[in-house]
Amino acid sequence: MVTFIPADTLAALGDNLKNCDSRSVWLNRLAVPTAKDDAHEAPRKEWFIKMCAKSATPVSGQHNWQPKSTTKLYAQLKSRLMLNMAGGVMENAGLCLDRFGIPYIPGSAVKGCARRAAITTLREWCETGIRPTGQDNLLAPICSAFQEPSDLLVQVALLFGWVELDWTPKGDFAWACEKVMLTVRKSAATTLATKLGISISESNSDAPWKSLPNFTGSIAFLYAAPNADPGLELDVLTNHHAEYYKGTLKIATDTEDPVPVFFPAVKPQSGTAHFTFALLPLRNADPALLELGKRLLQVGLEVFGIGAKTNAGYGCFDASDSFNLTISNWTLEQQKKEIEAARKAESDALKEAQAAKDAKKREVVRAAAEALEKELANLSPEERADKKIELLEESQFDNKIRNFVKAKGGPSEEEKQAIVRALRGPRIAYWNNFKQKATKGESATIAEAIRLLSQKLELGKMP
Repeated sequence: MVTFIPADTLAALGDNLKNCDSRSVWLNRLAVPTAKDDAHEAPRKEWFIKMCAKSATPVSGQHNWQPKSTTKLYAQLKSRLMLNMAGGVMENAGLCLDRFGIPYIPGSAVKGCARRAAITTLREWCETGIRPTGQDNLLAPICSAFQEPSDLLVQVALLFGWVELDWTPKGDFAWACEKVMLTVRKSAATTLATKLGISISESNSDAPWKSLPNFTGSIAFLYAAPNADPGLELDVLTNHHAEYYKGTLKIATDTEDPVPVFFPAVKPQSGTAHFTFALLPLRNADPALLELGKRLLQVGLEVFGIGAKTNAGYGCFDASDSFNLTISNWTLEQQKKEIEAARKAESDALKEAQAAKDAKKREVVRAAAEALEKELANLSPEERADKKIELLEESQFDNKIRNFVKAKGGPSEEEKQAIVRALRGPRIAYWNNFKQKATKGESATIAEAIRLLSQKLELGKMP
């Protein structure tokens, strides 16, 4: 089976093409456009089985992309998800995968899902003339804060933005407000003009929306990413009337052979696995708009779903308040664990660094001791004693002096003699300072003992 691949990708992969483990590269860069499924061979099916078996590339911190100012909605995928099916290199088999092979939902699809809920709610209200209410009406939570359909239209327009077409009879606003089109449109457009500080010309007094410029909206819907790779699996769509759709048969009969078409889909999630939907306020947006956008998205995900084949049950999410509370609590626990793990890792690193430092210090001391032992081995006993006293730090030497007359814990006779010689030579500054203070008590006793030892050694009187 021949693999078709762009020249630049082939140049990058080289001999590693057969060992390519990247799910994203496999789906978006490699293809077998001639692969067809029949009764004997299924190269298309085999192709996607290989692709679905590949795992996403793990990457640290891949979900820490949301700005702190975002409002988050958590939702769990309850059925298979298909997105961008027409966008892949294989026919009708695309998916939205990031560079690491993890499925994601584009911000445009997220915004479209929320806007669909808004337009549908507005249409039901305008058609019935009754605001959707009651626990059985899934659209009721959207309308609870509004008294009139025009009030809802104003907030929806500010939230999502609009173009000129939206206000025309062929636009979404007009479709939603079809039965009371003129009344609702006129009231909403007038309110929007006031909010945005736009003057309505006299010629547009009966159609104030014509004075409104295009508006991009106040809330940005960012792409949605899962907290962990949900994985991919193979799905199949079976065409039972291929010849009829080709036009070969004028009537769709049950005599045709079914033609299965295989394609990949995102697996449903379970446990604490979820997608994070992030909404970002723009232009100092009213917090009420942010809350409305979140509620619209929540309803859109649960009622309409997202992606392809939602009417067949695909792309259905659980975005309920109870699920969001569960994930929020779980997220806090995970963050605590991450902080504790980071602190432990930092503490362990410090301990390891200190241990390495101590080991290095011990090695330096050991090496110095060995070098000293070699040096002392060639010296006479007197010279060795002098050398050891010479190497003492000031505090160590001072401690030897303070214990000079002690029977236990004091210096040995060889050390005492070396101390006297040092006080008469390189340590004379210490002696001059010490003898001035040694006028009474133990210090005077030590000074006298040093003087007597100097005379005993026939070194003469101490300076």
